[in-house]
Parts: sequence; C-alpha cells; structure tokens
Amino acid sequence: MSEEQDGPKKRTDPTSQLARGELVHAEVKPLDLSGIPSVITGIALWAVAFVVLLIFRDRLKDNGLGWWLWVPVAGFGLGLIGLWYCKRRWTAIQAGHRPATED
Repeated sequence: MSEEQDGPKKRTDPTSQLARGELVHAEVKPLDLSGIPSVITGIALWAVAFVVLLIFRDRLKDNGLGWWLWVPVAGFGLGLIGLWYCKRRWTAIQAGHRPATED
C-alpha cells in the first residue's frame, strides 16, 4: 500500500529519459555528405552479382529464372543514374548553390 502512496512510477524507457533530460544525444557528424562512395559500392556489388549470375546462367534458364540475370543489369544502370545525380548535387553544394541539408 505504501507504493501507491509514493506517487506514479518513474518510467525508465529511453524516450522518457530523453524527455526528462537524463539522456543526451552525442554530436555525430555524417560520414559522407556526397553519397558518391556509397553509390559506387552499390554499383560494384551489382556488377559482382551479374558476374555470379552469369556463371549460373544455364542453371537459371533451366529453372525458368533467366530473367534474374537482368536484375543486376537494372541495378547497375540505376546506380549509374544515382552516381550522376550525386555528383551533380555534390558539385552544386561545393559551389554554394545548394545547402548540404536539402533533400
């Protein structure tokens, strides 16, 4: 009965602790503002996936999955479009035409 008289229990979840000021966010800077290394990594992984699927092309066709070979081709092509976009955006940020926090 004494627990009921002490008042409501203090919540210990991180959101409540943050709201009470008990937790503090660390100042963490973004690793990469340009996005270019991430896009290049993705393009390289799509290229590797294409080579691996190319090795198993006959087995894929036998199982009716020949279309799988076109998935990494599409990923590679979209990655090139993403690379073009990131380079154009980064150039505009460096020139001062766009803020780094936009989009």
